[in-house]
Amino acid sequence: MLSWIRSVIADRGEHEPVPIALERTGEHGFGFRLGVRAGYGGGETARIPVGRRINPSPHPILKEIHFCEVAGQTLEAANVYALKAKVERLLETIAPARALPLCYFRAPAMDYELPVYEQHGWLTTPVLGGPRIRSRDLAGIRKQVCRYLESAGYVHDADEVTVGVVRPRDLSRVPPAAVLRSLTDPDLWLPSVEGSSEDGPVVGVVGHAPQLRRGARRRRGGGPAVEYTAPAAPDVIALIRYLQTELGRAGSVAAWGLYASEVRPEIWAAAEARTEDAGARLVAHLTDDFSTRLELDVRRTGAGDVAAAVEDRGINVFLAPDEDALATQVGHHLAGSEFLRFTSEVEVHPAESPRAERLGIESIRADEEVHAAWS
Repeated sequence: MLSWIRSVIADRGEHEPVPIALERTGEHGFGFRLGVRAGYGGGETARIPVGRRINPSPHPILKEIHFCEVAGQTLEAANVYALKAKVERLLETIAPARALPLCYFRAPAMDYELPVYEQHGWLTTPVLGGPRIRSRDLAGIRKQVCRYLESAGYVHDADEVTVGVVRPRDLSRVPPAAVLRSLTDPDLWLPSVEGSSEDGPVVGVVGHAPQLRRGARRRRGGGPAVEYTAPAAPDVIALIRYLQTELGRAGSVAAWGLYASEVRPEIWAAAEARTEDAGARLVAHLTDDFSTRLELDVRRTGAGDVAAAVEDRGINVFLAPDEDALATQVGHHLAGSEFLRFTSEVEVHPAESPRAERLGIESIRADEEVHAAWS
């Protein structure tokens, strides 16, 4: 009977159920262990944490509710077993070819969103009754999606379209850790997401879509499978450095002006903690009615280069070999945003030593001794 069932399923082309298991995550906590390769390198297993809260509505039986998030959708059930069944059904829906979506493009005003899937080396976005949208990279798929959303009336401008990345380690939908752009190549658009590797926490470029594992038996004597690994680094500054080097080797024009935009505050705080004060400041007078003086701290990294952050519609992080090159990059960014008239208006000033707020007890005693000696 079981052999006949397996043969029928194989003839109909149906997939095996998504591998998901219930496990304890503490004395009273639960979680779902999925057959999804997580982490940069695929060495970890994805896990969905399960929360529990008291039912606010009076009910004779249902006293608490179990919930979890899967790709931006919150699922609730009376117990973990019913919640597990809901997760299985949702995974079958959002992963029709056993591949989870890379990200979602969303029009917030209309509450309309489009997922992005990877299929045979192409990135595709299914649109019912709409155009065929596909590209080789996320920058191309974003441009086509924004054009479609504008023409369909979902948004008035491409800046209104938001993106949410599906984080493989827990399948939650989060804003990108940073979006890599270039001052010299406006078509460059690379979202990144925080993750983990064998060396610890990293920030990496969104690469291939996570695959739901099949229950295939590994061949005896076979070595480890070689998989594509997206570029990753310990922090966002190191990621900029890595991509600048790789694009420079490839002869790309985007290498010089590469920077990180829309950096989340906690991502920048983690990167800033790995640097030290370079003893210099970038100073510019903006072209507003008040001639606002902009002063930026220059941070020196362990590799010897310098970085600075500009807060403009989010945090923008720039990296250069020295202070003068860093001032040129910041000047191009501010001039492109019409905050400056010329790119050369950003100057490098030495950091001023802080003045003492009050005299210390030691200095007061020293003054009294000098006064007594003179008298």
